Amino acid sequence: MSAEQPNEQNEPIMDQHQAPDTDKIAGIVVQTRSDVGTETPERIIEVLRQRFADAGLDVSDEETADLAQQIATGDAKAE
Repeated sequence: MSAEQPNEQNEPIMDQHQAPDTDKIAGIVVQTRSDVGTETPERIIEVLRQRFADAGLDVSDEETADLAQQIATGDAKAE
């Protein structure tokens, strides 16, 4: 029998503080712009798809292409 201690951490902290998907997407876009912003849109799409998959995000091909184009052209509207 195990007695729980007060203030004992029983769940991963990440479960308590999930960022909304839009915040996750915005963060991935910022990082991708920094990492591969000078690459071709096709390469940026590859990187975005992989990062969205790694983050468990379901982002449409159309939105991914739009974001890649914004990154490639330096458009600050990427969200």
